[in-house]
Amino acid sequence: MKKLVNGILGLFLMISSILTPIHAEESFSDFEDELFQEMMSEDYTTLHFSLRDYQKYGIEKPDVNIGDASWDDYEDSVEDCDEYLKKLQSFDYDSLSETEQKDYRTIAFYLERNKELNSYPYFDWAFNSAEGVIDNLLTTFTEFVFYEKEDIDDYLATLASVPAYLDQCLENTKKQAAKGYFLTDAMLKATEDAIEKFVDKKDDNELIKIFDENIDAFDGLSAEEKEAYKKKNQEIVLNAYIPSYEKVAEELQKLKGSRKADYNVSSLDGGSEYYAALARYKTSIDADVETILDICTQYIEKSVDELYDIMQNHSEVTEETLDFDSAEDVLSYLEGHLDAFPVLDKVYYNVQYLDPSVANDSIVAYYLSPPVDDMRDNVIKINGNNVSDVIDLYTTLAHEGFPGHLYQTNYYIQQQPSLLRTQLTMMGYQEGWGMFAEGQALHVSGLSEYASVYQKINIELNYVLSAAVDLGVNGLGWSTKDVSKYLDRLDLNGSIAKDLYDFATLQPGTILPYGVGIAMFELLENKAKNALGNDFDQKAFNEVLLNDGNRPFEVVEDDVNAYCGIDENDENNIISHRSNNKETPVKDDVNWLLYGACGCGIIVIGAMGVILYVKSRKDDPFQS
Repeated sequence: MKKLVNGILGLFLMISSILTPIHAEESFSDFEDELFQEMMSEDYTTLHFSLRDYQKYGIEKPDVNIGDASWDDYEDSVEDCDEYLKKLQSFDYDSLSETEQKDYRTIAFYLERNKELNSYPYFDWAFNSAEGVIDNLLTTFTEFVFYEKEDIDDYLATLASVPAYLDQCLENTKKQAAKGYFLTDAMLKATEDAIEKFVDKKDDNELIKIFDENIDAFDGLSAEEKEAYKKKNQEIVLNAYIPSYEKVAEELQKLKGSRKADYNVSSLDGGSEYYAALARYKTSIDADVETILDICTQYIEKSVDELYDIMQNHSEVTEETLDFDSAEDVLSYLEGHLDAFPVLDKVYYNVQYLDPSVANDSIVAYYLSPPVDDMRDNVIKINGNNVSDVIDLYTTLAHEGFPGHLYQTNYYIQQQPSLLRTQLTMMGYQEGWGMFAEGQALHVSGLSEYASVYQKINIELNYVLSAAVDLGVNGLGWSTKDVSKYLDRLDLNGSIAKDLYDFATLQPGTILPYGVGIAMFELLENKAKNALGNDFDQKAFNEVLLNDGNRPFEVVEDDVNAYCGIDENDENNIISHRSNNKETPVKDDVNWLLYGACGCGIIVIGAMGVILYVKSRKDDPFQS
């Protein structure tokens, strides 16, 4: 929600960093360029991870530190968003080109969503284990690249600024706790566990090991300079950085029990309104919670029928697997099987496994995009503890690599969009595309037709069902009993309700981009197939989805409608049509339950299966 340390992750890149007024008379492209320059010039980590040669764009390097987490920034951010929305609205939309109109709608969505989120500072939990500063800080420093000697000095200055930054976060947290807005005990335990795992390593800490490796590999330093840098980094890590994490754990423990409400977000004063804003931001859909839940429910109904048919008639396919020896083998295979996608210029990448001490338990993997002006070094990191088998590795690398985030990011950059657009991520679109890429990759994996469909639906259904329950629990105030009723009406096993409820309250909103995103892409594809019949072409459809990059789903659906020749006001439109229908449709005329053989399919969700499998994928810095 705030500009904390998310320059590296691009999660909640706040417009609070945009402070300089834009001159009245300018072209729309000038507006985008200047907005981009202001974003880059106000936050050092955002700049470092977004641009390599920032001086080429007339940008001055901002103060070198990890950022500012002051409470006043929330109100300032709301005002800044208002200012830039007014500036955006001063352009004549009809006179803009088609590309500029899509940019306009995307920028407007971004500003509106961030304005909403910054209106709820008491809900911005900096120490949320899933998306908070503890994990984001570690990613910032473990993924920091040294291009010039100056970058080494900047890294050390940024590292040294962390204790003061965390003190600001603690002050905010105490302010929240004083009014009853605090983490649940389960959230707090997860954060404390993450801190303990990291601080247990001292001299062999990853921030020391990785820094030493990077210094050794850096050309142009004398042996004496290298040793001096290593010593300074070690002193900061051991005497400042690690103690600051230990202080956080100590102070958070003092606040335990401060939450004055139930586990779900909607039980807090203003929680329903905040969660509705969060859901819009996370899903890239400008709709209420009921409408977004309705989209999930439609997907679930369709998928349960398909999965049940496979389990009834082709149950043997659940035993099929894949044969790859390494992550590199998988990526090479995926890169060579992109026939259903538009051509991508050659890209370079490497894949690595995370050390357990810096691997968030809720993360399977992440893709780290290089700076937009130098796209040569794409990086994928895998949390080996969360990859269970070869199929899991295959789908994870499809999500992060080809045809997922690595492919999508590089393809969009090759379309030469405005630099501003590369920074305005629509999370629902991005993670939805990653999930959609998994499904398409399974079709060329070598599995039989029914086996690939089984794996695809089984994976997607875990995410969509978890997202639906998240919406119900945190947005609509569902109890465990309500979750059970929802599952029963969908002919699913209601006994897994407690596990789903616990997951939703542990990581509110985290799963929404994945579950709602894939539901939208699947429903859009089904819509196009129904409209075009035998004329449907997968490659052409994928090009429609990809050409204009991350954007709100309303814009994506308009593009699909244009491709299919469907009127924009058609009653079958997924978003606009459902916005007029507040009831969540469920089937009351089907009595079969998915137990028995299907237990190894959908009901992997049971017995904590969903919590073990449905893990967030922290992706590229234009995100998410």
